[in-house]
Amino acid sequence: MLTRRITYHLYPSQSQEDKLDYWRRLHGGLYNVAVYNRKTQYQKFGHHVDYFEQQNCLPAFKEVWTEYKELGSQALQATLKRVDFAFQRFFKGLGKYPRFKASRRYSGWTYPARSGWKAETNGKNGHLKITNLGKSQIPDG
Repeated sequence: MLTRRITYHLYPSQSQEDKLDYWRRLHGGLYNVAVYNRKTQYQKFGHHVDYFEQQNCLPAFKEVWTEYKELGSQALQATLKRVDFAFQRFFKGLGKYPRFKASRRYSGWTYPARSGWKAETNGKNGHLKITNLGKSQIPDG
């Protein structure tokens, strides 16, 4: 199966930019919580936490931390997958132990499927419609 990556350059309004920055910080916080969970579960209980265990805890996590409800489930799962990938690389000897990330060092998040966003274009100009954000301008060319 072919994996395709599409990257868009956006021109959001100031309110959209603030919301995107807030979402980026939330995803960075989830990344840090997932790393902390894996580390403490192993240190205190000798329990290896995997991706599926963390993924299955997401609904309960969203009930406690209600600010995460506006973020898409698949995007949150992709953030947990990023943590899992970092740990897999560490255990294979290909990378260092995953570190906590400051919000300024967390680059962004992923929508692994077409749900959560939609590109709309008239051939010359376009908009990217993101769930819970609205339309954001995509430059032509």
